[in-house]
Amino acid sequence: MKSGGREFMIVVRETRHDTYGLSTLPEEERYRDDVSRVARGAGITSFGQGASRVLSYASQVALARMYGAAQLGLYVLGTTLVVMANVLAQIGMDNGVVRYVAHYRVEKDVARMRGIILLALWISFGLSLVLAGLMFFSAGFLADKVYNKPSLEILIRVFSVSLPFFTLMSMTLWSLQGFQNVRYPTYVRQILQPLVNLVLVVLFYLLGAQVIGAAAAYALSMVGGSVLALYYLKRVFPRFLDRAVPAKFETRALLEASGPMIVANVTNQIYPWTTVTVLGIFAGAETVGLYQVAARTAAFSQLALIAFVSIFTPMASRLYRSGSLDHLGYLYKDVSRWIFTGSLAFFLLTVSLSRDILVVFGKEFVSGWPAMVMIAGAYLFGSSVGLTGRILAMTGHQTMVMLATLGAGAAGIVCAFALVPRYGLLGAAVATTGAIVLSNGTTLFSVRKLFGFWPYNRGYLKSVAAGVCATIVAYLGKLVLPLSPGILTILVLAPLFMVVFAALLFVMGLSPSDRQFLAPFLAKIRRITRRDTRAAPE
Repeated sequence: MKSGGREFMIVVRETRHDTYGLSTLPEEERYRDDVSRVARGAGITSFGQGASRVLSYASQVALARMYGAAQLGLYVLGTTLVVMANVLAQIGMDNGVVRYVAHYRVEKDVARMRGIILLALWISFGLSLVLAGLMFFSAGFLADKVYNKPSLEILIRVFSVSLPFFTLMSMTLWSLQGFQNVRYPTYVRQILQPLVNLVLVVLFYLLGAQVIGAAAAYALSMVGGSVLALYYLKRVFPRFLDRAVPAKFETRALLEASGPMIVANVTNQIYPWTTVTVLGIFAGAETVGLYQVAARTAAFSQLALIAFVSIFTPMASRLYRSGSLDHLGYLYKDVSRWIFTGSLAFFLLTVSLSRDILVVFGKEFVSGWPAMVMIAGAYLFGSSVGLTGRILAMTGHQTMVMLATLGAGAAGIVCAFALVPRYGLLGAAVATTGAIVLSNGTTLFSVRKLFGFWPYNRGYLKSVAAGVCATIVAYLGKLVLPLSPGILTILVLAPLFMVVFAALLFVMGLSPSDRQFLAPFLAKIRRITRRDTRAAPE
């Protein structure tokens, strides 16, 4: 079998793991094992991400329909402050805790695993309390002097309550990912917390709470999410709170790994959120609402990339720690191609159905389609380069990630301040697009220079060809079928596109690693089919 030029034998053999879930298979079969693990992890995360995006999108539609673009804009400004404060509270330890938990699992060092998790949780939670206090007591200044929107003050105060719980939930789930566990983070972050938030948003609206009820719903959902996250961490790592195991606190190692990443993470958040802030300063709340809907829709092009982050990150750390750089390079090439293929499908759907998607929010949102397409294209490029930032962070090159994101973020801020006052929504889209492309291009060439990894090959052209043909079929269907713009067009043409796209990929031929990647999904389908057949009456 070949994967990115590598040959390995297909041997049907029971997968074996040691006590800590680490593979004990020979090199060739271990690559197969890793591909299968990536498939299972990506499958779980994809389901979670899909559910999360649907729930989040439903929340945005509900807020837009219930309160209109202006009130939605105020809500977005409040959540922007919370998200940025959460990143600051974590001070880059999200990457550090994943990296070192994965490292110490290789060494079976339970004391250091316990110490690194406790250290990350206490530091980030303490910082979140400080930042929540600053948000609460500076709410009046931010609303009046910064945003010039006095009605935003009470929303900021309510959102500040959610910050400590948001940070505790996030850091706990990052700790779980160090164990290569993506199931529980998916349950909590992608399904349960967004679902609770949506239900409470609608409930509080029916009780007449207006947009302040939406902020309260957000806070309460974070409280529930943090409790569940801690429960699942205790379940995966039972000795997490076992005082009989002395915790060894590798404070210096964690902070050295986390220092550059806090700059990188804050800068990553600057792409969308600083643009939102600049829009809030120079434009009306309605423009903020339009941008948020366009950017949120464009982010669907990231769905495939996000699906692989949780499982690939600890694997990259483990492979680097064990000296398996060739193994890591082959896996990176395969994963990058799969990410691009999935992202391309979402991008082409976004472009071809842009107006139909936005009209779901209301006719006033349709004018944001050029911004949506532009940002979606930037995310597609980011997906095409693969998880370069994660490779750099997990191999001790956090400083490169920091410099790449810092430079791109600075460029994005300059562009936002230069373009937003004059061009409004389109200026914001250009600033965000430029920052995303610059950051991903820099990390791509950094990985190429350091390790010689390069994601692009002829497999990308096959995906593009299948995507273009599927888009043409969907476009012809739009011309032929008597469909009115909106949700009905999406429900008919999106499945048509996906079926044609998938069929063409199979017709053009799958590589051996593609078949290995799809094997767990096909096995699951066969098990379900057999179960249904047995359950059917004779």
